[in-house]
This record gives sequence, structure tokens and C-alpha cells, in this order.
Amino acid sequence: MNQISFSLHSPDILGIIIYMDTPRILVIDDDNNTVREITDLLKPEGFEVFTCGNGEEALGKVRGIKPDIILLDLMLPDQSGFRIAKDIKAEPKLTDIPIIAISLKKEDIDKHIAAKSGIAEYCEKPLDYNKLIFIIKDILKNRQG
Repeated sequence: MNQISFSLHSPDILGIIIYMDTPRILVIDDDNNTVREITDLLKPEGFEVFTCGNGEEALGKVRGIKPDIILLDLMLPDQSGFRIAKDIKAEPKLTDIPIIAISLKKEDIDKHIAAKSGIAEYCEKPLDYNKLIFIIKDILKNRQG
């Protein structure tokens, strides 16, 4: 009979424990101030924050990081956030990642298009950071069941 042993201090086990305790958030936004403010807000709350400043890199980052939640600016200079959301939702391994839109767009039509693109929540800029934290924590709580 083979016996398998491991230590709770081994790097593999620590990585699993850290990942379970540290939700990953990917912020896709070209505005450095917004990215910095969101990062400064989320890190003290216990989130691991990754960033991406354009649409071209976004899908690759999502595939590589597999975040628990994506915060997505809808008005990137090189690609529509709506298009990025649709591309993410089209991939079976990524489709269950919740996307929160962060945008200056305030029209109902934009919110409707966002919902049709697979976006779970819509937050208008300037961001209400207390509301954003609440939404993120609520999504994570609901995903854990």
C-alpha cells in the first residue's frame, strides 16, 4: 500500500490555502487614477488585485489569472468593454466569472447593452467605493453558496 504524506507548510498546500482566502480581482481600465484608487481600496479588504490597461491584453489576462471577479471599464481606447465582456462569456472556462462594469456611461441603453453582454452589475463613475465593495462581497458570498 502506498502512503502519501504532505505538510501544511509545503508550497503547494500554502498556495491553495492562500488562493482560497484571497479572492482575485482583475481591473481592466485605462485610467491610471481609477486603477490606483480601486487597487488601494481592494487590497486592504483582502483582495489580490491584477490590472490591465487595454482590450488587446484583457482576454489573455483573464485566461491566465482566472479572477473571481472582473471590473471592466466600458470605454477603453482600443476596444469596447461590451465586446470584451462578450468574448469572455463566449469561452466555456471563463463564462462563470462575474463582470462588473465601471463606466462614465449613464444611459439606460448602455446598461441594457451591458446586461446583454453578460455583465452582472453596473457601477457609474465617479465610483461609490462603499457600494463597489458591497457588490463585490455580495457576489463572492453568493458564489460560495
